[in-house]
This record gives sequence, structure tokens and C-alpha cells, in this order.
Amino acid sequence: MGWWIKKQIKTYAFLGVWLSLIVTILTNTAVAGELVRVGVHHNPPLAQVDTSGQVSGFVVDLLDLIAVEEDWDIAYVPCNWDQCNQLLALGEIQMLTPVSSNEAKQRRLDYNRESLYVNWGQIVMAGKDAIKSPLDLAGKTVVALSSDPHFADLKELAARFDISVRFLEVSDYESVLAWVDHGPVDAGLVPRSFDLNVFQQYPLIKSSVIFNPAEIRIALSPINGQIPNAKRIQRLDYHLTRLKGDRNSPFYQLQDKWFGSTAVVEIPEWLLWVMLFLLLLMVMLAVGVLLLRRQVRLKTGEIREMNERFAAFMKHLPGIAYMKSSAGKYLFVNPLWEQTNHLAETDVVGRQSKEIWPERDLVAREQEEHRVLEEGRTVETTEVHPWGERPSHWRMIRFPITGLPGESAMVGGIGLDVTDQKETARELTHLHHQLQLLLESAGDGICGLNGMGRCTFANPAALEMLGYGRDELIGSKFHDLVQHTRLDNQPYPEVESVLYAAYRKGTRGREDGVFWHAEGAAVPVDCSAYPIANGELPGAVVIFRKQRSGND
Repeated sequence: MGWWIKKQIKTYAFLGVWLSLIVTILTNTAVAGELVRVGVHHNPPLAQVDTSGQVSGFVVDLLDLIAVEEDWDIAYVPCNWDQCNQLLALGEIQMLTPVSSNEAKQRRLDYNRESLYVNWGQIVMAGKDAIKSPLDLAGKTVVALSSDPHFADLKELAARFDISVRFLEVSDYESVLAWVDHGPVDAGLVPRSFDLNVFQQYPLIKSSVIFNPAEIRIALSPINGQIPNAKRIQRLDYHLTRLKGDRNSPFYQLQDKWFGSTAVVEIPEWLLWVMLFLLLLMVMLAVGVLLLRRQVRLKTGEIREMNERFAAFMKHLPGIAYMKSSAGKYLFVNPLWEQTNHLAETDVVGRQSKEIWPERDLVAREQEEHRVLEEGRTVETTEVHPWGERPSHWRMIRFPITGLPGESAMVGGIGLDVTDQKETARELTHLHHQLQLLLESAGDGICGLNGMGRCTFANPAALEMLGYGRDELIGSKFHDLVQHTRLDNQPYPEVESVLYAAYRKGTRGREDGVFWHAEGAAVPVDCSAYPIANGELPGAVVIFRKQRSGND
């Protein structure tokens, strides 16, 4: 009997060992989870990356919630916008956020259907100009991120309402804020959710100009495959629908955390004025229909007035203008054409060029006019007229003019005298060449810095002393490359450098310091910095030379 009990004990112990092993395997499998690499670009407060590379933000917290439910092990990959798109295309990340639905459509990416957040475009300014509506942007310069989903809509809005706006494109939102703060531009474009408090060094304010709602989604890499993408999209949309359907869910708590408790989007004041304008326009159109008969009776007077305006326009046009028939006969010349060619309109109308100037070689010009008629498009050329006291350069624009049905097409021509511009351009080219030779032959190192402290040019002497190639130095932060450390290996704060005082404060200065060679060697230098104060872009010119040793 005892031996039977011992055998049972051994059997149960053996089964216990196997059961523990199975539980351990299942537990380890559950803990491991599915690794999902998510690309995140800096767009606070939707997503933000601190200096240590840690990510946070509304979409990050939201993905963390979903990852817990789906047993995903998310690895966030900080990157800028272009880098994120390249990693997504190569399959090195499985997801990318935040991204607008329009951007995902344009790039033909898979993306989830339930929006994470509805973002708007908003104009920021430095406070020196009052921008209350898009109409206030007339005559101003606006800087924007080239990949901003609201940028194209802002340009379309300006074109639709005939608002003359100069646009400037940069590669990141901090550059947008810097350009507006430093004054070269009047306003910048950022998402409405963009947190200006993250960049307190730029004291900007948001205007009331808000436009173009864009739904924020999650894009998936095409390398994942259609079926895995479809499964992840289904799970993402499931959780988002469930969370958004419960007003007490963490989704709305995260909204309050990152965007504040005001979730209602107010209608901008300028939009109300636009709606009122459209209403008045509809009323005016209705009144216009009633006045149609009266307008028909006045049509003859309007045509006469248009002819008078055309004559006045041609009289004051700062260039020659003419019209020819399809047979090459002059139909019209303006007063400046008469003055330039020393001929009256009555002497040329109804005659061809070869009849007026039989001694001139005009074959090339007549061929250009035939080409305009045959191709039906505008042709621009720059021509040299050797006649007169001295040769002159003209920019000629020839274009087809379509007459009434059944009538032959005509050729129109406008010419601008660009002789002075040509001579000025030639002189500027010569001057630029001389300045370039001066920089190339200078024995001192000479570098140019922009308002952000980045190198814009460097002469050969500077490249030789610092050991960098031109491509390595141009566009890089000068302080971070060559002036980051003192000779005693202590950090050298940029704000204490005379270079910083020159390109940020407009103060010239000189110091005996040390620059660091590309290979790590210290280069003692005598350095002078001179601010560039041309009223447009800040910057500085740095001139330096190696310090003489005691044996020199």
C-alpha cells in the first residue's frame, strides 16, 4: 500500500511541474504583446517631443489607452514630418500620427475612419498689426509650414477673395514662430490646437482668423499589408467609437487635459461678416434681375466708356503696344509706339512692317507673330533693336486676339524697354564676381550667420582653419559646431558669445577665444563679429584668424 501512495505522489508532482511550465509560457506570451512602432512628429498639444526625445500629447495618451486594450507594445519614434513619411513608406514604422485625412488621401495611405480630433488653421501675429479677418492679410507676408494641411486652403482662400498675400514656406513650426517674432513677416499659420506656451521665447498671440477644419487620423504603412492594416483600422475605430460615445470616458478627460474644457468651436467674427456679405450679395442679385432691362438700354453707353478707358490705358501704358491682322497689317499702335518709332498711327495702319521699313531684317519677328496665330498661345521673347542711336533691349509679349465669330484672329504685342535693367544686371554680376574673388582670396576666415545663428556662407580660409567641408558648415548652427566648449573643456553658453550678441542683438564685438576643428582639435583665434542691419533679415559677419604663437 505504501508503495502505491508514493507512486501517486510522484505522478502528481510530475503533473504539477508541467502545469507550472505551461502557466509560465502562457504568462510570458501575454506579457510580451505585439510590438507596434508609431512615428510621432512635433505638433503640440496633439503630439510633442521634448529635448530628451520623450513623446507626449493628446494622441499619444489616446494610443496608450487603446494599446492596453489591444495588448500592443507601442514604441514611439520621434521624427520630423518628412522623416516620418519616409519611415512610413519604408515600413520602419507601422503607424504615423497626427495626420489629417486630406494629407493621408493625397499620399494614398491607409488610415482609420473615426477622427481623433478636429483641428483648424489659425493665424498668429506679434501684436503689432490687428488681424481680425482674412481681408486684413492684404499686402502682408505670411509664413507657413510647407506640409501644413491648412496651407493650401489659406492660399485658395486668398485667391478666392482676391487678397494679395505674400507667402513664405519653412520646414518646422518653430521657424514659423521665429520669423513672425523677428519681424521679417507679418503673420504665421499654425494649427488651432498648437500650444504657444511651449515656445515662450516667442511672445506671439493668436488672431481670430480661424478656417479649414481638418480631421486628425492615424495613417498606416503600406508595407504592413492590406489585411493587417484593415484589422488595425477596425480595432482603432472600434475603441474610438466606444470612447467618444461615453461622455464620461477617458477620451473627454484627455481633451480637457490637453485642450481645456471648452470643446465648443466658436464661429469667428469675420465669418459672420462674410455670411452677412453673401446675404447682401444675394439681395443685390435679386435687385439686379429687376434692373436688367435698364442695364440693356445703358449697354451702348458702357461700351463707349470702355473704349475711352482703353484709349486712356494705352495712352499711359509704360511700353509700346500694337495690334495686327492675320495678314500682318497694323490695326492699332499706342502713343509710345509712335514716339519710339518716330511714326504717326495714320502712317502705319493698314500697312505691313516690310512696307514701312523695307531696309530692316524683320523676318524673325514676323515668324514669331505667325507662331502666335498658329499655336494660339502667348509667346515672350527678348529682342535687340539695333536701330537708333544705340542698340536697345526689349521684352516683347505677343498674344492672339480672338475676334467675333467668323472673323480672323489678330495678333497683339506689348513691348517693354529693358535696356537699363540689362545694363544694371550686367554691372551687378560684375560686382558680385569681384566680391566673390575678394572672399576667396582673403587670408582671414570669413563666415556669415543668419538670425538663427546658422552659417550661410564661408570662404576657403574659414573652411581650411575649421576642417569642415562647405556642405557640412553651410546651414549648420555655427556655435554647436565650432564654439561649444571653452579651452578648459567647460561648456560655452551661446548667449555669452560675441557672435550671439551680433546676430541677435545687433552689437559688434571682438574676443580672443577658441574654435574647435572638425577633428576635435582646439584652434585659438582672434574673432570679430559685425551685425548685418539691413532692415530686413538679422544676421552677422564673423571674421577670425589663428592666434600667433610665441615663436611667430
